[in-house]
Amino acid sequence: MPSRTCPFCNRATHLTPRWAEVTIFRATSSQLLQGTATCDHCGRASLALSAKWRDVPGDPVARLSAIQDDDITWLPRRGDAPEFPDVPEHIERAAKEAHSCFSIASFMASILMARTVVEATAKEKGITTGRLIEKIDAMATASVIRESTKEAAHEIRHLGNDMAHGDIADIPESDDVRDVLVLMDEVLAEVFQGPARTARLKNRRSASST
Repeated sequence: MPSRTCPFCNRATHLTPRWAEVTIFRATSSQLLQGTATCDHCGRASLALSAKWRDVPGDPVARLSAIQDDDITWLPRRGDAPEFPDVPEHIERAAKEAHSCFSIASFMASILMARTVVEATAKEKGITTGRLIEKIDAMATASVIRESTKEAAHEIRHLGNDMAHGDIADIPESDDVRDVLVLMDEVLAEVFQGPARTARLKNRRSASST
């Protein structure tokens, strides 16, 4: 029985196959198994696609049941995102959305959310006036971020500005968006996560020495 994290109820669950058929594409002679399966928890249906099905006895539904999970592409896709402990909830929510957008190839939205995260980070640190370029520089001046992190934030700003100002004729490259998210994560780690980890370690050390 196939399984996935359901995009509707967000639970790791088994899915019960309901329908399937094998489609043959004449132009390439390739074959694709297509089917539907319902979440055992919420009952919502997902579409399954696989080019690696096995010819097992029974109808196509039995073939869908026998496919390895890694060989199935599910639609709708579920947006995947890491957790951001120690980051303020509203900023974490935006950061996770940036990653989720990337996971379903919504690259422009991903870049825009990464830019939003940088600006929200500056505001969280009390830097609320001026354009984003000025907010980033102010974070560096206030030693909220290092010089290298300032440059990372500006790279996010550059790409984000293209999206924000309607310069969307060229689709962002996947590698560029991935790098933007890495840089965004570095900003969050330096501003929020690193200091929080240091404080916890210091508190544990102080407690053990008393």
